Amino acid sequence: MAAGKNGGPVMNLPVTLPALPVMNQPLQAPGSCPMTHNLVHSLWRKTQAPADLILLSALSTYSLLLQGRIDVERPGVGVGPVSLFGLTIADSGERKSTVARLLEKPVVEFQASQNEEYAEKMATYEAETEVFRDAVKVLRKKISGRLKKELSVEDLKLQLVELRKHEPKKPRKFQMIFEDVTTEAIALELNHGCGSAALVSDEGATILNGRIVQDLPRLNKLWSAEPFNVTRKSSESFTVSDARLTVSLMAQPSAVDKFMKNRGDESRGIGFLARFLVCNPSSSQGTRLLRGALGGDSDGYQSYLQRASEILRATKGNIESSRDDKKILRFTEEAKTYWESLYNKIEENLQVNGRFQYARDHGSKLAENITRIAALLSCIEYGEEHEISVGVLKDAEIMGFFFSDVFLRCFESTPEYVKDLAALRDYLQGVRDDGRRFVRKNKIRQSGPARMRNKLVLDNNLDELSRIGEISVLITHSGMMVVDLYPSHPRDDFQWSNFCLENRIRVPVNANLL
Repeated sequence: MAAGKNGGPVMNLPVTLPALPVMNQPLQAPGSCPMTHNLVHSLWRKTQAPADLILLSALSTYSLLLQGRIDVERPGVGVGPVSLFGLTIADSGERKSTVARLLEKPVVEFQASQNEEYAEKMATYEAETEVFRDAVKVLRKKISGRLKKELSVEDLKLQLVELRKHEPKKPRKFQMIFEDVTTEAIALELNHGCGSAALVSDEGATILNGRIVQDLPRLNKLWSAEPFNVTRKSSESFTVSDARLTVSLMAQPSAVDKFMKNRGDESRGIGFLARFLVCNPSSSQGTRLLRGALGGDSDGYQSYLQRASEILRATKGNIESSRDDKKILRFTEEAKTYWESLYNKIEENLQVNGRFQYARDHGSKLAENITRIAALLSCIEYGEEHEISVGVLKDAEIMGFFFSDVFLRCFESTPEYVKDLAALRDYLQGVRDDGRRFVRKNKIRQSGPARMRNKLVLDNNLDELSRIGEISVLITHSGMMVVDLYPSHPRDDFQWSNFCLENRIRVPVNANLL
């Protein structure tokens, strides 16, 4: 950015940037993802909650179900996780909890059954551990006796080595959903459990304004599946590696406002908030009328329950066999070409005058989030062996940009100099709309936007509008500064005469510009 007169900022001239999807469009039904379409429709008929709220909740649940099973290859970038961070901002009464409960039902029920199995396995493990410790104790006593008599202990040492090879292994706990925890606690669970978990709350204030947000950098690392160390004073330290975390928060606007007041600068500065898909649905309250029997409308939901159960059973098998390898989903050749073009469009729109020039942290994560959505949709719809088609990628693109538009409406941080220029432009357009061509500079300071009361701010913004040809600034012989709102139009003696009469100007204009 160049510097204008008196050192003020000057906007660059607009440049032609690659076209992105039109902003703020209604949410479109996915054309290549029938199961997801039917699920959203089914839950909408069942709950009458906003469709975008249902969709983001569904994607978050897909993430929880699949993040421990699959990764995705991003063309030219590499393999990475599919975990999503989602934030729904909605008032009380929008049936956030109802939707979350329906989608999480298979996970909650499966986790409950696993907790029962885990309790049984722990009882067996503890009994075997007691026997093992007694056996070790007996051998160590024998070894100690021989050593006192200075006899050989080689045979006993071999027995001890062999015994330790068969030390009972603690069963892995299948805990998938957490709410009010610290990052250290969830890291411990990820390290000793199944390596995949979700931070879920339909009352997001417990998380947004709770203990866990005191350590946002670690949450960033979990989104990226990067390793990190947990150092503890009172117990053994450990390293979390190759872990997966989904975050799904539903919060009221007041809770989000409080978070932004306390942690907003940090969350934007380190890119924590930029990782989120954000939903802020229009209220459906007042329109949720009873519509009679809803027979047949549960088909989409039942199909989802069946698919979720299949995935959970397969995940359990992997855990019991200690298989940690993940299936890597890849794009078809056609989808690769489309993805590369999309990635480049988004990247170029991080520039000045691009869509994301004031939200580069968010824009830089958008292609990644679209890729993750595409992988989740493809796996849910067509299985782990199926490549990601261009149709599924386009559905993911539509969803990604829909939630991106919401992010920009809720969190885009526009610089003050841009707000200043916009305010001045709006005021001058009002003067034009009144049929006037000329306005005194002092008139702008006196009755224009409050931002223009500052002489330096007004001068800088008039300079900028002059530079890009929207206005010109003239000086009369008496020193009065006059703004011409149509500098490219022919001379208008009638408008000028009226202006001079109104402002008691008795001398001709000096046409020299400032």
